[in-house]
Amino acid sequence: MKFILANALSLICLAAMILVGVIMYPGLPETVPAQYNFVGVADNYLPKQAVILVIPIAYAASIALIHLMIRYSPEKFAMPNSQRAMQTIVFGVGILLLSVHVGILIAEGDRNTFHQYFSPGIACFLIIMGNVIGKTERNFIAGIRIPWTLASTENWRVTHRFAGRLMVVSGLVLLVAGYLWPSLLLTICLGLGWLLASAIYSFLFYLKNERRASD
Repeated sequence: MKFILANALSLICLAAMILVGVIMYPGLPETVPAQYNFVGVADNYLPKQAVILVIPIAYAASIALIHLMIRYSPEKFAMPNSQRAMQTIVFGVGILLLSVHVGILIAEGDRNTFHQYFSPGIACFLIIMGNVIGKTERNFIAGIRIPWTLASTENWRVTHRFAGRLMVVSGLVLLVAGYLWPSLLLTICLGLGWLLASAIYSFLFYLKNERRASD
């Protein structure tokens, strides 16, 4: 019961994935485009039975695995104050995967239709994750795991707070821009740009505040 309550939002996402698959299954073609390349062209097809199951099964496994990893983390990475944040991050991933799942089933190979679902899914993921990633403690499950954040609790803290603000801004911009000017390139840039900027910020913080101390 405690597991269900802690992961209620994620389980709702999982149930929505399953429900969408069950409803749409009868009307799907025998093979469905399941992957798009960087120019938005479908380049991999799977039987419809597999398409409706792959993402829900993968997400269900992720929920269970991350729960176990948090519960049995080594003492150094126990995250006693971050479990709610981690559960929210898993929910954010669920929103993203739900948008991908629905987009694949509805688009049936049309990249523009797929992008209509994929773009807001990434935007919501960024907003949800951005609101909590700055509250996570150092861990081996989620976050910006680069040498400078892993070596320093302070670097981890400031980098993830910076990343959180950047993710929220990127998500809000993507929600608006994705509606006014839908573009796969824009979605990718806003969806991943925060990560590059945060890695640079972490390195600069190390150079300014921590390198001399380590020397």
